[in-house]
Amino acid sequence: DLPRTFPTHPWLDTPEGQATLRRVLVGYSFRDSEVGYCQGLNYVAALLLLVMQTEEDAFWMLAVLLENVLVNDCYTDNLSGCHVEQRVFKDLLAKKCPRIAAHLEAIGFDVSLVATEWFLCLFSKCLPSETTMRVWDVLFNEGAKVLFQVALAIFKMKEEELLTAHQIGDAINILQAASHHLYDPDELLTVCFDKIGSLTTNTITKQRKKQEPTVMAELDQRLRRLNSVKQYDEQ
Repeated sequence: DLPRTFPTHPWLDTPEGQATLRRVLVGYSFRDSEVGYCQGLNYVAALLLLVMQTEEDAFWMLAVLLENVLVNDCYTDNLSGCHVEQRVFKDLLAKKCPRIAAHLEAIGFDVSLVATEWFLCLFSKCLPSETTMRVWDVLFNEGAKVLFQVALAIFKMKEEELLTAHQIGDAINILQAASHHLYDPDELLTVCFDKIGSLTTNTITKQRKKQEPTVMAELDQRLRRLNSVKQYDEQ
């Protein structure tokens, strides 16, 4: 993943930059063996390296993000925390943007097709870097609920276009183009807090607890199927 992490950046596209990024990621994998390394962390760590003074500072900021800011189990092997976040986001979209949610469901669009990357990379891969930094400022200050507000805002800002989409691919293209061209962080954050409205941590926590049993049951069922296939192949 190292060569694919912001490959056009003049420092990250050098042996020195990639070696520094590798050290931060490997270092954290030793700190938390349950997380180890997960795709998405490379973008988060890379952006931290670009704004922090030393790789040690970037390492500790990465630790704070994963251990104190974000929900548990987002980056573990089965991504259970991320699956929970996607279900919570789907419910929030239905409440905050019911027209969009109903239309996307009608065309068979699953929000996780775009939102999984958003949440795992903390928007660093899709938003312009300056906008991402503004989002992260709020993320560190107010917690993981901000990820839901930003995701909802992107959908809200493209509501009329999304309502005209009749194919899954069209919806994906609209959302990807929207996020890549959000050069005005003030506009995005205004929609987050003025048009989407506030989301409390308690609300998000309750929604997570509601979704966790379903997610864990699905993951357990998937694991049993994989084990059955493995046993069949061995026979």
